[in-house]
Amino acid sequence: MSAEIAALTSGADQAYFEGLQNGEVRIQECSGCGQVHWPAVFRCPDCGSWDHAWKATTPEGTVYSWTRTWHDFGGPDAFKAPFIPVVVSLAEAPAVRLLGTLDTSDREVQIGSRVRAAPTDITFLDRQIPTLIWSLI
Repeated sequence: MSAEIAALTSGADQAYFEGLQNGEVRIQECSGCGQVHWPAVFRCPDCGSWDHAWKATTPEGTVYSWTRTWHDFGGPDAFKAPFIPVVVSLAEAPAVRLLGTLDTSDREVQIGSRVRAAPTDITFLDRQIPTLIWSLI
């Protein structure tokens, strides 16, 4: 595990961030009952199993929620105002909603817009952080 990932997570979601760092989106699935969990859990709330698998998923889905942010909050340099944070329901696991940023602020986005993500790193306070940048499709 890289030092950057160790600084981001306390454990249950570690495989998610490692996946992003390796260019893939992973979701957690219970090995006991097959339920998908996000946010990640140590123990399945449905069947009680402690055994989970992290499976790569296609980073595509639909916009569940979004906003156009016009203020610079002193965040990552990659997010120059205006920018569009989005919450996306994954096509392969609609109950899983992932955060990210739309790659452009000048395109028309709406709830239900189809999007695809590209895992990437952004710099925040001199630290590389894996994240998702979504594009309209």
